[in-house]
Amino acid sequence: MLRTMIGLGMTLILLLGYAVYSNTLDSEYYRFETTNEEAVLETIELDDDGKWYVTTTTAISWLNISMENLPEGSEMIVSSSSIPFYTSESLGADNDGRMFTCKDINEDFELIVESCELDFSHESIVTDGMIEFKSIVAIDLPLGGVGYVEAEDYDSALEIASDRVSQAEGITTWSVEVRKSGEVVNLSDAPEIHVVTHELISVEEFKLDPVTETLYGLASLIGCFTMMIVVPMIAYFSSVARQKREDRLRVENPPPLD
Repeated sequence: MLRTMIGLGMTLILLLGYAVYSNTLDSEYYRFETTNEEAVLETIELDDDGKWYVTTTTAISWLNISMENLPEGSEMIVSSSSIPFYTSESLGADNDGRMFTCKDINEDFELIVESCELDFSHESIVTDGMIEFKSIVAIDLPLGGVGYVEAEDYDSALEIASDRVSQAEGITTWSVEVRKSGEVVNLSDAPEIHVVTHELISVEEFKLDPVTETLYGLASLIGCFTMMIVVPMIAYFSSVARQKREDRLRVENPPPLD
C-alpha cells in the first residue's frame, strides 16, 4: 500500500508540475506601460465672470483641484465641456489596504464602478475655508502607469492598449467657480489644478519565470501529498503498534487453565 501511495503521489506531482511549467511559457495577458506624470495646469479667467478655465487635450486619469481662503457656506462647482467624470468623497482613501479609485470587484470577479458619481458637473462643499476636490476622468487608464490586457497576440494587445489611451484623449475645457447662496464669488486666487497624464510607452507579453513557478508549484504539491501520505501512515503504524502491544500483553498474561 505504501509503495502504491508513494508511486501515485510522485506521478501526480510530476504531471501537475509539468502543467504549471507549460502554462508559464505561453500567456494570454500583456503588460502595457504608460507615462504617469503629474502636471499643474495654468488657469485663466475670462470676462471677470468669476469662472476659471483650463483646456486639456491629453489622456487624463486624475484631476484634482484645491482652493483656500474660501468663505464658509460656499461651494465649488467643477464642470467639463465634453466628457463626464467620476468623483467621490472616498477617492484616495484606504479601501481594505488599498487606495480607493472607483474600481471594485463584485462577486463574479468582474470590474465594476462603485460608489462614484459620474456626471459633467460636480459640486464640493467648503470645509474650514478650503476644498480638496478629487476626481478621475478616464477610469480605464492605468492609474499607476502599468496595466494589463488580454489578447491573442502582440498586435492585438498593442491595438487594445493604444485604443484605451487614445479614447481618453480629446479637447476638453474645464471650468471652476465658487458660489455662495447661488451667487458667484469673485476670488483673486486662482484654483490649483493638478492632472495626471498618460501616453503609451510599451507593450510586452506578461511572463513568469517557468523554473521559479515550477519549483513553487512542486513545493506546494509535495507538501500536500506528504500530508496525504503522512496522516494515513501515522494511523497505520499506530494501529500496528497497538496490535503488537495487545499481542504482547496476551502472551505475558495467558488465560487461566481449567
